[in-house]
Amino acid sequence: MNRNERNVLLLLLFLLLLGLFLWRLIPGQKSSPVAPPAVMPSSATTVSPQKLLVRPKSALPASTPTGAPVPPKIELHKELIPKNIEIVRCYYTQEVVPPGTAFEFDINGSGFTSEFEKMIKVDSGHDHVGIKNLHLITTNQIHGVMNIGADAKTGFVYPRVLIKGLPVFRAPDPFAVVRKGEVLTVFFVSMEDNGRGGHFRVITNLDEALSKTFRIDPSTPGIQITDLMPQLPYVMEGRLQIGPGVPPGEHGLAIAINGKEVFRRMGMIRIVRPNIGQSGFIQGLTAEDKFRRPGDVVQIYVQATGLSGQDTSSLNAKVEEFELGKASFTYISPLQLRLTFNSPANTPVGSYGVRVFNTSGQTLFEKKDVFNMVPANWVAGVQVSPPVTAGGKSNLKVLGRDFSDDFAASFRIDVDEPRITVSGLRRADPATLTADIAVSTGVAPGDYWLHLSAQGKKITPPFGSIIKVETAQ
Repeated sequence: MNRNERNVLLLLLFLLLLGLFLWRLIPGQKSSPVAPPAVMPSSATTVSPQKLLVRPKSALPASTPTGAPVPPKIELHKELIPKNIEIVRCYYTQEVVPPGTAFEFDINGSGFTSEFEKMIKVDSGHDHVGIKNLHLITTNQIHGVMNIGADAKTGFVYPRVLIKGLPVFRAPDPFAVVRKGEVLTVFFVSMEDNGRGGHFRVITNLDEALSKTFRIDPSTPGIQITDLMPQLPYVMEGRLQIGPGVPPGEHGLAIAINGKEVFRRMGMIRIVRPNIGQSGFIQGLTAEDKFRRPGDVVQIYVQATGLSGQDTSSLNAKVEEFELGKASFTYISPLQLRLTFNSPANTPVGSYGVRVFNTSGQTLFEKKDVFNMVPANWVAGVQVSPPVTAGGKSNLKVLGRDFSDDFAASFRIDVDEPRITVSGLRRADPATLTADIAVSTGVAPGDYWLHLSAQGKKITPPFGSIIKVETAQ
């Protein structure tokens, strides 16, 4: 075997498997349904959306377009939704559950009324999964209980809202039912520097006894599974290592529990030859801050395996939609490079993709919509800090970019609940508007949507404007 063959890389179909679904929580742990900016230095003049949301470590991977679970196709009859009512999402207190249980969920939106509550039904679209105790909490929140029958099968569940028996909304993100002793999915959570191994996570449902019978068998000799560690009941983690004799191509895994095979997937491991230097292979591009202003430095992280410091000299990159000038690569680790562009002040507002290629012009990786150039007076989201309860007051921040005095003077924040008041809106700096928020005694704990507008136009920030009135301790 020659040197290249010895350095064959493991491409753990990272992008494919991370696309299985989008969930945010370790099962059973509830996060705030608020989608606000959470950490923002007072002196900051830019917003880094990746740092705006604070969430617990997820048991499950973030979604990507490729390989995401595809819900059954249905026609939505949005024309049946009454005027001035909008449905935006479903929020679950648990996102992986066993049969024979129940958990709470919310439908969030705007303009909800008791008449609307009586008008709708919620259907799980899944056999043996029903909904009960649906009732109005706030004008922005309808609460209910998801009842998982004992015969419910392992799979994804996408609840939907019905009016007159017709679907008008379907949850964009699912939760999952996993029967005891079965497996929902397997995905890789990290890779080793040399690209020949990584740590994976299995979403399953095990008790102590079943976990001792859990076994993973690779399809090919030379692929080793070690360090299995249960996080009962829903997670089994381990390490996969590729030996030097494993040939290029697609390989897979089979999982057995209690002596019975319950899961098999071929092609989830793909071994490919390096395309950068002796051992490097690019797998992804992620902007440090997806939302930038013309004239900003645009920084993008290149995810890869097997990189070396000298590989940067053999790489180039280009933004296809507009000439951003010369690209600069910086070596960070065998798994990552930093790609930098200095955007001109005349860069148009819009979405931009990036193509990485070698000195011979061969495309190594390309991706659309890597970052966006946003206009002045751009709003990212809202933040209430400290948390507010009924009868309390707090500070409200609107975070964004390049707020002008005229924009701030025209900015409006309206709330469906009249007993929540926002006052004293003012421009703190070019990236922050601040205001006082007060919640009257008697306001129910729950989710409330702040309606934002400026200069007569509605604003829908990418990180949302739903806040939470907390339960008093």
